Formats: sequence, structure tokens, C-alpha cells
Amino acid sequence: MTINIELRPEEERALLERARVSGRDLAGYVRQVLEQHLRTTNAGSRPAEAANGANPIPDDLIDHEFIAYCAREADDSVTLEEVLQATSKIQDSMARVLIEEERAERF
Repeated sequence: MTINIELRPEEERALLERARVSGRDLAGYVRQVLEQHLRTTNAGSRPAEAANGANPIPDDLIDHEFIAYCAREADDSVTLEEVLQATSKIQDSMARVLIEEERAERF
């Protein structure tokens, strides 16, 4: 089946970016989203609930903006060994260290 959908330019850009980040072409990405939606929607739920996103699909939980940010900021010259060496010196939990660094940047 073929479906034609009119999208606003910003919606098209968002879909293209999400497809790129996921490593798929646009058609493959849209097909995956639709398949996931069909799998996760309860057959017994009311149609209005499903249409309003009552059951989020896994892709909805991914922060695509942050992934794109990481791709832009990545430094391929840093090796895994260097990362492991640097992080092995952290005595506290990584989450606590990141929270403290973010807090220090704000103040």
C-alpha cells in the first residue's frame, strides 16, 4: 500500500533528522515507526487513547536532539583506552560527577 502524507517543512526536517540518526532512509524509518506503533497499541484500548499517544513507542523515548549533539561534538581522535584511563580515576559515581560539573557550570 502506498500512502501520501502532506507534512509541514519543519515536520519533514524532523523526520529526516530522526531517520538519519537512526541510520535509516526516510521510508524505512517511517515504516519502523508505524510497525512499532501497531505492535505497542493495545487491541483493547480505545482508538482515541491510541491516537493521542497513550502507548509511547520506544523511539519516542529516545532523545534524538542529544544524539545529534553528541555526533556533532564527537572527537574520533580519542581512543577507548584513553577514555577508560581517564574515567578510572573517578572515585565517585559517574552520574554524581556529571551532576556536580553541570551545577558548577550554572553558578
